[in-house]
Amino acid sequence: MRISTEWLSDYIKTDLTSEKIVDKIKLHTTNVETVEKAGQNFKNIVVGKIEKITKHPDADKLVVCDVNIGKENVQIVTADLSVQEGHTVPVALDGAVLKDNFKIKNRKMRGIESQGMFCSLEEVEVEEKSEEVYKIKENVEPGTDFVEYFKIRDEIIEIEVFPNRPDLLSYTGVAKEFEVNGIGENYKLPEYTEVTAEEEFPVIIEDNNCKRYSAAIVKNIKIGKTPLWMVRRLATAGIRSINNIVDITNYVMLESGHPVHSFDLDKIGDRIVVKKGTKGEKVLLLDEKEYELNGEETLITNGKDFLAMGGIMGGELSGISDSTKNVLLEVAYFDPVNTRKSAKYHKISTDASYRFERGVDPEDAEFVMGRLIKLMTEIAGGECSNKMTDIYPEKIAKKEIPLSYKYLLSRAGTEIKKEEAEEIIKKFGFEYTNQEEGWIIKPDTKRPDLVQSVDMVEEITRIFGYDRIPAVLPSGTTFQGDGNNFFKFKNKISEIIRGNGYHEIVSYSFMNINNMWAEKSEIKLLNPLSAEYEYLRPLTVYGVLESVSYNYRNQNRDVKLFEIAHKFEKDENGYKEISTIAIAATGKENPYDYTDKRDVSYYTLKGITDSIFEEFNIKADYVRSERKGMLKSQTADIFVEDKCIGFLGLIDGEISDKYYSVKDNIYIAEIDAEKLFEYSKPMNKENKKIDFPAIKREYSFMVPIKSEYREIKEIFLKSGKIVESVNIFDIYKGKGIDTDKISITVTATFRAPDRTLTDDDVNKTEEKFLGKLNEMGIYFREK
Repeated sequence: MRISTEWLSDYIKTDLTSEKIVDKIKLHTTNVETVEKAGQNFKNIVVGKIEKITKHPDADKLVVCDVNIGKENVQIVTADLSVQEGHTVPVALDGAVLKDNFKIKNRKMRGIESQGMFCSLEEVEVEEKSEEVYKIKENVEPGTDFVEYFKIRDEIIEIEVFPNRPDLLSYTGVAKEFEVNGIGENYKLPEYTEVTAEEEFPVIIEDNNCKRYSAAIVKNIKIGKTPLWMVRRLATAGIRSINNIVDITNYVMLESGHPVHSFDLDKIGDRIVVKKGTKGEKVLLLDEKEYELNGEETLITNGKDFLAMGGIMGGELSGISDSTKNVLLEVAYFDPVNTRKSAKYHKISTDASYRFERGVDPEDAEFVMGRLIKLMTEIAGGECSNKMTDIYPEKIAKKEIPLSYKYLLSRAGTEIKKEEAEEIIKKFGFEYTNQEEGWIIKPDTKRPDLVQSVDMVEEITRIFGYDRIPAVLPSGTTFQGDGNNFFKFKNKISEIIRGNGYHEIVSYSFMNINNMWAEKSEIKLLNPLSAEYEYLRPLTVYGVLESVSYNYRNQNRDVKLFEIAHKFEKDENGYKEISTIAIAATGKENPYDYTDKRDVSYYTLKGITDSIFEEFNIKADYVRSERKGMLKSQTADIFVEDKCIGFLGLIDGEISDKYYSVKDNIYIAEIDAEKLFEYSKPMNKENKKIDFPAIKREYSFMVPIKSEYREIKEIFLKSGKIVESVNIFDIYKGKGIDTDKISITVTATFRAPDRTLTDDDVNKTEEKFLGKLNEMGIYFREK
C-alpha cells in the first residue's frame, strides 16, 4: 500500500518527519518497502491563463499564445493545438525545473521567442504518460504557484500489508493505526452525506455468498475530467485517471478500503438480483475478455442479464461511458473465501478482489455510500435522494474475545501494567467490558484478523513496543537433537557422493508435464503456481537435469550434481512420496587435471553407486534395460534381491538437446533410497572378513560384445565361497580387437573367513570359472 503523507493529512495530524514515521511503522506495525519524495525539485511553475492565440508565421504546427501569469503576460510558443483562449494551464517559466531535472530556458522557436513552456501532468510526475497540455479545471488566479497550490510535492511511504491486515489497505485504516502507534493524533473520518435505509432500487439476494448489498441512485451526473487534486492522489497509488465517476469510485476504495462499483442506471434494467453463476455460462467483463463460469461465482444481474462478477470485476455492457447520465452505486460485502476461489479460477486479480479476498468491513456501508454520494454530487453535479436500499439478511456481529490479565503477562514476556494495557485497547476504539480477571473485548468488524485471546495479546504488545521487552535466553531443560537412522543413512550417502566430486542441489518438486520425457506424472496440483509448475515430479532426476541444463547454458560444461529428495507416485491406495537419490553428470571426468582427457562415462556413475552399495554391504546386480529416452547399450536397471531399486545410464542425445540444450553425453542414475535403506546391513567384523589376508588376481578376457558383465561376475562368485569380489579394471575396444568382441580386464579378490589361502586353493576355484567362461565363448586375451 502506497501512502501519500499529503493525502493522509486529511485524516490525522502529525509533526513527525517521514524518517521518524518510518521508524514507528517498522517498530509497531509492518515493514516499509520504499520512501519516495515526489516533486521536491520542481520550481518556477505557475498558473497561467491563455488570453490570445495567433498562428506562428513560419510554422503551421505551432501557435503563439499570450499568457497572463498574474503580474505580467508572457509569450509561449507551443505545438499543442488543443489549447484554446480562456484555458488555464500550468506554465514553466525561464529557470523552471521539471521531471528528470529538465531545465527550462527562454528560446526561439522558428524565429519567435518562447518565454517558457506549457506543462502536461507527465512533466510534473502526476501521470506516467500524457497526450496534451493539462487544462486546469479549478478556478485559480493566474500567477499562483502551481506546485504549492496543487500540493505536487509529496512523500510516499510504501508499506507491506500482510494478508491478515486488510484494514491497512485503506487511508482511514492506516490513519487509525498511526494514531494508535503514536505517529499522529486527532483521527477523523472524511465528510460524507448522511443516508437513510429506504428502498431506493429493488435488490434481491439469492446467493448467500453475498452477505450485504446496498444500492443508491445518483441522477443527472456530468461525465468529465477529474479535479487535479484527485488525479494527483490517485497517481500516488498507481491508478490512472479515467473520468470523474470512475475516479471517484477508485478514490473511495482507497480511502475506505471497501471496493465499490457504479453501473449505468439506464442500461441495467429495473432491479438487481444477486445469484450464483451457471456452470458453462460465458460472460464479458470490463477487460473485454470472455470468461466461462464454473458455477461457484457470485453474479450481479438484473434477473436476466449479466451485469458484474461480484467482488471481482464489472461487466462490459453495464459500464460507465461518456453518455452516462444516471448511475446506480453498489456497496456490497462478498464472502472472502468464495471471492478468492473465483478470482483464482479465472486468473483475475483486481484492486477489488485483492481487498474482498482479505475481508472488508461489512458494517461501513452507510459511510462508504455517503462518501460516494457526497463526492459525486460535488464533483459530477449529480442529484441524490440520500436514500439507500440496504439488504442485510444476517448481521455480522462483532466477535467477543476474552482476555485475562494473567494470560497477557504470560504471553507478553514482560510486565505490562493493567492500566497501560487497557489504555491501548481504548486507543483502538474497541468496545470492551472489565472483568475480575481481565476484559471481554469486541474488536471492530474491520479487523477480521482478531479472533482469539492470543491475537489481542499481539495487538497490545506490538503497540506497547517489542523494543521494551527484554531479551532473555530461554530457561529450562534442553536436549540434544538426534536424527533418526534413515536421516543418518541419507547423510552418509550424501557424504559419499560429495566425496566423489559432486555438488548437492535442491530443486522444485513441481514441473511442467510437457518436460517429462521418460515417466509422466499422474498427480496434478489443484492450485498450481503457474502453468510451468502444474504437476508433481515422478522422477527426482528431472530437477537435477534442469540444473545441469542451466549450468551448461551458462558455459559451465563440466557438471556433476545430485539430489536426495522425494518423487511422487499414485497407486490404488492414493498418493505417496518416495525418497530417492538422483545423480547426473556431463563433461570431463576430472576438469582440474589437464592431463586427464577422459569424459564422464557409464562407469563414472557406476563407481558412485558401487561405492554406496559397498558402504552398506549391499549386493546389487546391473541388468541391461530398455528405458524410454535412454540408450539401451549403456543403460541398466539396478536389482537387489531380485527387486528393481533404480536405474543408471545414458540419455539419448536427441532428448539431451531438445529438453536441456546439452550437446554432450548426460549420464544419470536414480535409486530408491527407502529400499536401499531396507536392504542395507551394518558393516562388522564378520562381513568385512578382515582376519585373514586376501589374494588378488587380474584376468583379461576376449568377450562377445553381446555378453553382459553381470553374467561374468555371477560365474566368478558362484565358483567358490572364497571369491570375495569381482570388479572391472579396464575395457578396450579398437585396434587389434574383432568388431564383435570387446576386451575386459577384471580384478578378482579371494579370501577365506577361517584361514590364509594358498595358491592351490585359488587355482582350483579359478579352473571352475574359467571352464564356465569358455563355454560362453569367453577366453583369455592373447598379448
